[in-house]
Amino acid sequence: MAEKKRPVVKKNWVIPADIKAELITNLKYAAMYAIALLFWELLLKTHTGFEDISFFFLLFIPAEAMLLSALTGWLKPKFNRITTPIVMLLPFAYYISQLIYYRIFGSLFSVSMIGLGTDAVEHFGWALRDTIKESVLWIIICLIPVLASAAFSYFAPKRYFKKFRPMLHLFSLLKAVILWLLAVVLLLPFGTKDGSPYASYYSRFVDTDTASSQIGALTNSIVELSYRLFGTTEKKEDDLLLPNAPITPIEPEIDSSPNVLSGLDFAALKGKTDDKDKQQLCDYFASVTPTNKNEYTGKLKDYNLIYICAESFCKYAIDPAVTPTLYKLSHEGIKLNNFYNSFKNTTTNGEFALMTGLWADVSRDADCGAANGSFPQSKDKYIPYGLGNMFESTGVKAYAYHNFAGYYYSRNQTHPNLGYTTTRFLGGENGMHFTTSWPSSDFEMMEQSIPDFINNERFHAYYMTFSGHGPYSDANPIAVRNLKTVREILGDRDLPDKAVYYLAANYELEKAMTYLMDELQKAGKLDKTMIVIAGDHHPYYLNDSSFNALVGEKVEQNFDKFKSTCIMWAGGIGTVEVDVPCCNIDILPTVLNLFGFEYDSRLLPGTDVFSKNEHIAMLYNKTFVTDKVKYNAQKAAAEWLPAASGMNDAQKETYLTYCINLTKSRYTSSLQLMSEDFYKFVYDSVKPDN
Repeated sequence: MAEKKRPVVKKNWVIPADIKAELITNLKYAAMYAIALLFWELLLKTHTGFEDISFFFLLFIPAEAMLLSALTGWLKPKFNRITTPIVMLLPFAYYISQLIYYRIFGSLFSVSMIGLGTDAVEHFGWALRDTIKESVLWIIICLIPVLASAAFSYFAPKRYFKKFRPMLHLFSLLKAVILWLLAVVLLLPFGTKDGSPYASYYSRFVDTDTASSQIGALTNSIVELSYRLFGTTEKKEDDLLLPNAPITPIEPEIDSSPNVLSGLDFAALKGKTDDKDKQQLCDYFASVTPTNKNEYTGKLKDYNLIYICAESFCKYAIDPAVTPTLYKLSHEGIKLNNFYNSFKNTTTNGEFALMTGLWADVSRDADCGAANGSFPQSKDKYIPYGLGNMFESTGVKAYAYHNFAGYYYSRNQTHPNLGYTTTRFLGGENGMHFTTSWPSSDFEMMEQSIPDFINNERFHAYYMTFSGHGPYSDANPIAVRNLKTVREILGDRDLPDKAVYYLAANYELEKAMTYLMDELQKAGKLDKTMIVIAGDHHPYYLNDSSFNALVGEKVEQNFDKFKSTCIMWAGGIGTVEVDVPCCNIDILPTVLNLFGFEYDSRLLPGTDVFSKNEHIAMLYNKTFVTDKVKYNAQKAAAEWLPAASGMNDAQKETYLTYCINLTKSRYTSSLQLMSEDFYKFVYDSVKPDN
């Protein structure tokens, strides 16, 4: 008999109960972390502003939560009860740090800012202590997820399964990676242009605040960290675009010639190098339209120049009763009616823009910190258009002063590189001494410095002030010094304490400028001197309610908060009204033109305010204002102004694209000018006629 075949029994594969339980528990832990991350992101938004919120950050929370879940459950149950809240403390510490930083500086910190480290603790320790005290309630609220995780880990199902636990946790790590990649893919349908969430994720030139508002603070920091560790595949030329011609041609000035260096041919210069980055810059600058000389060229040729970057200075630090000298200076001379201070914080960025006419690197790719950043990194680069270099080249001695330590932000190295052969800082050889150190007195700085140059036939002096620095409270000795006087002047005016302290801090600058004007008058130099004063950044220590009180109304955050003043007073020229939009980088080329210096306007991203070229006031995040449009780069939204009323939709689109590309290119070219030491390449390769 034939042998009977045994029936084939199909076995259904069943996940073992203990593995299934472990997977479910892992998901429960991930859900707990996801809720915590959502809670903290929204809590942070209560400070940074819900008006700019984008919910794309929700896409990345599952991946981040899965990663945190994978970090727990490796140990025995009784130890897991401890490790779970410990793991929860990691994002807690991150979000608390961001919250405290924002309450001090008015922005979120980038990964590169971690380099500030001990310098921040040393010099901002008082602000840190005060802010932590003021933030106790927020810290307690932020602790809720940590406490909840401790309770959850105690009552959650026990994780007894041992044999395959490491494999399951590695699987969770894989799931975290897959979820992250899926989140990135899901950004693509919403576009890849500037202002899109994908651009905020991918671009190395996006700033931290903009990216965080789009994809979330934690997600952005993870991306920034990956950039620091692994770099980026993004090409430099992606943001260095050859400008398209504007929709209306620029009319040349009558009897004027371009502000360019004679003999500088970028096409010929390109052939002198095999460096692709330098060649690319040659192509770009060859395409830039130079500014022309105009009726103001050389108008102040024989003048002296006092050039001041004023700490936290803005138009609302000027009050006709409290600061009459500053009020006079701001209402005479060259009045820039549409000046915007581009920066939210970080003194070195605003100072760099004002002194070099170049954009500082404020992107996630920046190398920041007290010893880093664009300005400190420029100390060994050739910068021909530094005003010290320009004046010294004509035989006029240049001086630079700051009433704080010269090593901070490497000013003892950057300022001599700009041509300031005499530099004086706090203490040390040739140093100045002050009755207070943080902040120190602008008035005392003027007293000690003016004798250095006042009797020279001609001179140029640069100042970085300090008295206007926060906090605006009784922790500020300069503000306390002037508080009684300011309160008496204000009389019955009802202002918040912080606003009054802000005015009291800036009253020291008022005293300094009054003393300077008197000394210039005594020396017979007042009528042949120009005084320029611009702030380094927005007064970030001044909270919104106090700032609004000084303004007299609620201030719009994206544009009007940055609208400020740049004093350009010059003896004997009367009052000149200038309505074109402008910003920090436009001041240097304007001064170079007024003093009749030879320079190549194509090599500066800013624009002489008296030229007929396109005028754009750029902000730190590539938001900008022209006479025709206000463009919010964070939202990729345009608000058209009355000057654009004659344009049709196609013309508006062409014009907006031109302006977006122009702002991006000006920013990127500034960074590459420094990284490539391009000025040195130009001046070594071309010998312009002098």
